[in-house]
Amino acid sequence: MKNNFYAILFLLMVKSSFSQQSFTLKQAQDYALEHNQEVLNADLDLQIAEKKVWETTASGLPQISAKGELQNFIDIPTTVLPANAFNPLAPADELVGVKFGTDYNVTGTLQVSQLLFSGNYLVGLQAAKTYTSLSKQMKDKSEQDVKSSVANAYYTVLVLQENVVTLDSTLIKMKELLNTTQILVDNKVMESTNASQLQLSVLQVENGITKVKSQLAVAYSLLKMEMGMDLTGEITLADTYSDITNSAANYADEKFSSANNIDYQLLETQLKLNELSLKNTKANYLPSLAAFLSHQQVAMRNDFDFFDGDKDWFPTTVWGLTLNIPIFSSGQRASQVSQAKLEVQKTENTIAQLDKGLQLQYIQFSSQYNSAKDAFETQKKAVDVAKEILNSTEIKYKEGVVSSMELTQVQNQLLQAQTDLTNAGFELIKAKLDLDKLFNKFNK
Repeated sequence: MKNNFYAILFLLMVKSSFSQQSFTLKQAQDYALEHNQEVLNADLDLQIAEKKVWETTASGLPQISAKGELQNFIDIPTTVLPANAFNPLAPADELVGVKFGTDYNVTGTLQVSQLLFSGNYLVGLQAAKTYTSLSKQMKDKSEQDVKSSVANAYYTVLVLQENVVTLDSTLIKMKELLNTTQILVDNKVMESTNASQLQLSVLQVENGITKVKSQLAVAYSLLKMEMGMDLTGEITLADTYSDITNSAANYADEKFSSANNIDYQLLETQLKLNELSLKNTKANYLPSLAAFLSHQQVAMRNDFDFFDGDKDWFPTTVWGLTLNIPIFSSGQRASQVSQAKLEVQKTENTIAQLDKGLQLQYIQFSSQYNSAKDAFETQKKAVDVAKEILNSTEIKYKEGVVSSMELTQVQNQLLQAQTDLTNAGFELIKAKLDLDKLFNKFNK
């Protein structure tokens, strides 16, 4: 029986280890790249773009088609001829109707064509490949956005967990002090109002813990959603708040270049597409040349006996070239070229504007990071000072020099300083996250 108990306990522990997964930030981001719907759709868009390249390529390769046609003439067409063609004695203006043809005609055609030269085709190939590059960059941007969202959700959970730890630690100390105070009250050393005041503070902290834990549950759900996980699954975070904040505080400043930003790269690729669109519009002035080969078999019967192998089928085979030379379009092509040029200029202007905007963002994000780092370091000192004040006040409280009201105020002051430190750490982490995204570090 005892062995069975340990076996069941072991199975429950194994089941628990499999049902709850622990993720570092990087593992959470990697998981999201495989399961987040936005990333999956971006990958499908890339596959579609790759198929589009082959579609465009295939349009310039040999095209083969076959066609079959059956005709049953209910009324055979009539042709009018001069009657004297059959009867020399007939008047010169007399006409006679003659029917030519058979009741049933079957035609089978095999057509082969090959594009020999087309400026639009050559530009189209380049555009299709560039479009694939654009789709790849769009996928990279999607991955970067998802990684950033996962990181933000991950950091939120860490901060809320840190708040719970701070509140729990405060609650333990308050309860210990309450118990000590209650003993003194019972022994008539202190007034009961001191214990009541501490009891009120304990209830307020317990209420705060309940609220933060509720927020933490929502934050976990948001993280799982960003990762593409089932919301009912259980996860834990392997990274700690202190590890993340220490890493953020040691961020090294780098030289910024807009060319490394994914949004800038997307616009550069869009400019290439616009330039290719201009080339394609200009190619409308060029002639196009294609070759074709056609083979046709025709059978004509008065009876439906086309499967009779002894009767004839009549072949027709022809090959040729088709040359299409654009001559005059009343200014239509010139207008199209002008529009394409203007689109190129618009994109160039947008790139220049984006470059300035990114440079401004770098200045803003760097300033925000430096301010957040200073605030974080200052707040750490504030916590140390608040702890010293609390320690001194607790001694005075036990000696009866200060009241429980004053002690509670000092405790709340420390709790507020610790909360502010956690929030300052979160602001520091977010500031670093903004810089990482600006530098395109999530795709490196």
